Amino acid sequence: MPLAAEPQAGAGTRPAPSTGLSVTRAVHRNFGAGVTALGQDAERRFFPTHTGHAGVALHEELLDTAVGNTFEDMGAALLAELGEQPETDLVILAYSTPDLLPTVLTAPTLTERLPGRPLLLGVADQGPTAPFSTLALARSYARRYGFRRVLVLAFDQQLMPYDVPRSGPRGLAGDGAVVLVLEASGDNCRVRQAPGLSPQEVPGRLAELIRELDPEGTAEVVAGPGIDPAWELPVAPGSLRRAPQGYPCTSLLGALAEQLPAAGGSAALLVEYDPVLGDLSACRVDPVAAA
Repeated sequence: MPLAAEPQAGAGTRPAPSTGLSVTRAVHRNFGAGVTALGQDAERRFFPTHTGHAGVALHEELLDTAVGNTFEDMGAALLAELGEQPETDLVILAYSTPDLLPTVLTAPTLTERLPGRPLLLGVADQGPTAPFSTLALARSYARRYGFRRVLVLAFDQQLMPYDVPRSGPRGLAGDGAVVLVLEASGDNCRVRQAPGLSPQEVPGRLAELIRELDPEGTAEVVAGPGIDPAWELPVAPGSLRRAPQGYPCTSLLGALAEQLPAAGGSAALLVEYDPVLGDLSACRVDPVAAA
C-alpha cells in the first residue's frame, strides 16, 4: 500500500482540526437533452473493451447517434450559479453511474474553476448510498485535517450504450446535478449508516435511526425510492414526503437544496435504503444558524 503525505487544507498551512461542518448553500438542477456526442474517439475504444469484460451487450448504434450531458458540463453550470468562490479545501464528487465520457477526468477540470488547490476525492459504486457516504467523508476530513470549506458535487446521467435499470432505487430517468457548500460555521449535518441489512430488517432499524436523529419528531422527513411506503415509521402526519425516482445520487440532495433549512425552520431528515448492497442511510440537516 503506497504511503502519501497528509492532505493539506487548500494551498496553505493546515489549521487546527474543526468540530464539524454546516451545509450553508445548495444548488440543484435537472438537465434536458445535452449536446455532447457519446461516440468520441476515446469512448469508441473504451466501451467495447469494458462492456466485453463486464459481459454486457454494447448498443453500438448509440455511439453514432446519442448526445448527452457530461459531469463537467453539469458541474460547471452549478458552479457558475454559485458564483465566485473563496478558497476551498476539499472537493468530493459522488455518482452512481459513469460519466457520459468516462475517459474524462471530471474532478480536475472542475477544480480548475476554483481558487486554491483543493484535495479531490470521489465516491462511486455505492448506488443511492453515495450521497450519504460523501457527507460522512466530508465531516471526517474536516475533523481530522481542519478543513474549513468543502464542496460536494453529486451527479446522475442516464445515457450509456448498454442496458441500465429504469426503475427502483437505482433506476435512471434523467440527468441531474447538485452542489453543496459545507463550511466550518457550526455543525448542522449528521449522518448515520447501517450496512448489510435485509429488507425485513430495515423498518425496525430505520425507526431507531429516525428516533435517534429526530427525538422530538419535528424534522421534515424526505424518503428516497428505496423506502417502502408500507413501512410504518415514527414520523408525524404530514411531515413525510418522497423524493422522485430516477435520480439515485441527486434526488434526495436535490430535495434538500430546494428547501435547505433556514434559521428558525424545521430540520430536514433524509432517509434511503439500497436493496442491492443492503445499506440503510440517514442524514439530518439542521437549520443554518442566523448570521
